[in-house]
Amino acid sequence: MVMNLITKQIALKVVEGFQSIRGSPSELYKCFLLKFLDSFSYFSFSLVLTLFLTEEFGYSDLSAGTIYGAWGALITLFGLLTGVIVDSLGVAASLRIGFIIQFIAKCMIFNTTSRMTLLIALALLSLGGCLGIPVLVIGIRRYSTEKNRGFNFGLFYVIMNIAALLSGPTVDYCTILYKSDRSEDEQRMLEETYASGGEVEWSLTGYRLIVLLGIVTNILACIVSISVKEINVCESGGDSGGSDNDHQRVQAFEPEKASMIEIIRETMYSPSFWRFLLVVMVTLNVRMIFRHLDATLPKYMLREFGENVPKGTIYSINPFLIIILVPLITAYTTDTDPLIMIHHGCYISAASVFVLACSTSIPACVSFVVVLSIGEAIWSPRLYDYTCSIAKEGREGTYMALSSAPLFLAKLPVGMLSGYLLQKYCPEDGPRNSKLMWLIIGLMTASSPILLTMCWTYVSKKDDNNTGVPCAEIPEHEMAPFQQGFDEDGECSDLKRRPSHITNVQ
Repeated sequence: MVMNLITKQIALKVVEGFQSIRGSPSELYKCFLLKFLDSFSYFSFSLVLTLFLTEEFGYSDLSAGTIYGAWGALITLFGLLTGVIVDSLGVAASLRIGFIIQFIAKCMIFNTTSRMTLLIALALLSLGGCLGIPVLVIGIRRYSTEKNRGFNFGLFYVIMNIAALLSGPTVDYCTILYKSDRSEDEQRMLEETYASGGEVEWSLTGYRLIVLLGIVTNILACIVSISVKEINVCESGGDSGGSDNDHQRVQAFEPEKASMIEIIRETMYSPSFWRFLLVVMVTLNVRMIFRHLDATLPKYMLREFGENVPKGTIYSINPFLIIILVPLITAYTTDTDPLIMIHHGCYISAASVFVLACSTSIPACVSFVVVLSIGEAIWSPRLYDYTCSIAKEGREGTYMALSSAPLFLAKLPVGMLSGYLLQKYCPEDGPRNSKLMWLIIGLMTASSPILLTMCWTYVSKKDDNNTGVPCAEIPEHEMAPFQQGFDEDGECSDLKRRPSHITNVQ
């Protein structure tokens, strides 16, 4: 009886969530489509990058892993450097530039057999990538209302995982269709040719076919991004009894122009930014668990359970559960503060690792992925929501860029830690102590929710005024654009304090 009631309530919340986005601007749906195209291209390429580097360009495992880590770190580094530029260019222009750069980079990767050209193309791909998903996050905020923003970020996260789920079978199909029949001797000759600076003949392989699919998705993304407009959605206010969609206004949004120094100084003076940065830093270890899901878990399973272990199927449990759980959880908790959801979800994700610290078995691996996915469904989509809710409108790119600095500094060390722990506690040959390896990872991961609890009083503090400028301090001659922004007690709300550069779209 109780379960039926809970199920009906969740179903009702999901229906209400989808109803809340009725009447949303087409830009919201374009963001969802671009998210799918970009994520499919990213996941399919990242799944085969190390194999592509080894089998097509003769890189060793260590060199391929280093390049892979540098590629991911460069995306974060370029995001750090271009965040202020994104705020000045706006969402629409940034997306177009980003997808064009990715298209050029993928074409270079597909056609080249030169290591130097490949590395340049990967750097370009990182630059284009930093103008993809992070900018789409800003777009979701701009194209959502406060009421449906949490649900929209949930859908955004689901779409990413649908792309991840589809990329796995696509990679398998392409690599089986064009399966490499190169012998060990031929592979050794390839490595010697590259080492001596010789030329290698180009051929279409399964890995290049995956890159070609990425080119096709980039072309589609470029076409869609051309039609994206620079707009903003906000509640228009009013006390009428109409639907929620009647209280939405679609407005043209002109990015606020300022120098890089001015934008960074403005951000640094905001108390909310420092609380946000602290949240980003203390949750770093729990976010890094996904690096272990990609890099540590597959090799651990191969070495503990043999080559026939269904590692791909076990891995696919994660996106499968995310697709199911995120709409239910985000719809049911859309009115809950995102920071509370991050706090609780981090504890669940951190607890998942200790399953492997207690048991070395395939059911333990499945349980690890299941528990991790439940925690991820609770906190990870709401981290997008929290980022955009704490950032000042028009400065989301700067917030996301500055907050990515700790992530950039952590990516390479975590990759190296994964390799060290595998080599020491779960080697390919010799005695193993995998439980201790996962215990070490678990203790590092558990530090995130514990630190968040310790800092809760500070990070959960709310600013009365996110802009940091009281209404009384605004010069009288500048008050005209804000005259309708006063509450009954004379205070200005965040939503109503609308700059004069925003105008209604008819």
